Amino acid sequence: MAWMSSVRDLEELAARNASAQAKAHAGDFRGAAAEFRSLVKDHVAAVGADDPQTLGVRLNLARVLGTAKQVGKAIEVCVPLLRDQARVLGPEHDDVLETTQLLANLRYQAGDAEGAVEDLERLLAALSRVLMPTHDRIAKVKRDIAYLKRST
Repeated sequence: MAWMSSVRDLEELAARNASAQAKAHAGDFRGAAAEFRSLVKDHVAAVGADDPQTLGVRLNLARVLGTAKQVGKAIEVCVPLLRDQARVLGPEHDDVLETTQLLANLRYQAGDAEGAVEDLERLLAALSRVLMPTHDRIAKVKRDIAYLKRST
């Protein structure tokens, strides 16, 4: 489908995104994932691959795949997404931090504790640049790293 990024088209994309999120909240992960996949393509056509809205829909897809226990597919979405987010939004952007945390969780679920530790260490470095050293989130990430290192 060829899109022209008119206001109406962007409003339709936003409505479809809300509908896909509602499906996910209602437990229809398969339907939500299908809609998010379609939305990614349509967002790329409408506003481009590097637009923050497109990146946000890709993050929604990764989240719903993870929630649906499709861990391998979620990781396949997260890895290039994280690279694109860091390039477009910057390494300390909230979405980059969230995707890094999500990827670490997914890797842990997939049995890759070492990969999860690497992701959490990158997350810790980024958080240390934007938060106070005593922030609760930094303490939690440090505890998670220590736990995973003990379990490997």
